[in-house]
Amino acid sequence: MNRASENAVFVQLPLKIGLRDEASFDTFVTEDEATVLALSRFQQSLASRNRHEAFYLRGESGVGKTHLLQAACRFVTEQQRTSVYVPLNDERLSLIPDVLNGLETMPLVCLDDVDAIVGEAAWEKALAKLLMRSKELGHQVVLSGQEPMGDWRLVTRVLTQALMGVLPISIQPLHNPQDLVIALQRHSAKLGFKLPLAVGNYLVRQYSTDLQELLSVLKILEQATFVEKRRLTLPFVKQTLSRANPA
Repeated sequence: MNRASENAVFVQLPLKIGLRDEASFDTFVTEDEATVLALSRFQQSLASRNRHEAFYLRGESGVGKTHLLQAACRFVTEQQRTSVYVPLNDERLSLIPDVLNGLETMPLVCLDDVDAIVGEAAWEKALAKLLMRSKELGHQVVLSGQEPMGDWRLVTRVLTQALMGVLPISIQPLHNPQDLVIALQRHSAKLGFKLPLAVGNYLVRQYSTDLQELLSVLKILEQATFVEKRRLTLPFVKQTLSRANPA
């Protein structure tokens, strides 16, 4: 684990949350030009220490919202600033609204699955307070969810007002097989091994066109290459996956 990863994990120890090793902007792939431009502005905002902006990453499950939130945390940590990532819909954490108290002191706060807590007055007030205090301090907040903010059934006026300054970014799923293979190759490189083009094409053709499902397969291959000390060849991949998924 590199120093940046250690720092990112350190500030999150109270929540027992770590960042995925492959979560970086370099490993994210999108085929939508508008998303590319929006994410470019997003990164520029993160790079600025005196530019408060809040963002809402919206998209269906599996498009990479969590990846981008964790990439943002890693990005600012590499600049020697602290960050925190909180998955609000993780039932294992048993979170309460008070978990947001004091987070405005962090230069970057990333809240995943925010639409899971809207509609609950205590959560809405805590989120509104975080957004407003972060703005006062010049810090950044990034939210994610599946529904457009305009479709949220809010129960408090204070959150409605606080959300007025939040910039939405729509994240679209990958459909082009070539882009899926590129995404897999970037992830494998980050994990420390090479994914040949023929293997990537085979995985997309034979297993799935859903990136999250493909990344699960990639994890199996990563472990196999580590254990058996072998490169990824097509025969080795077929053999490994046949053992993992016997007929």
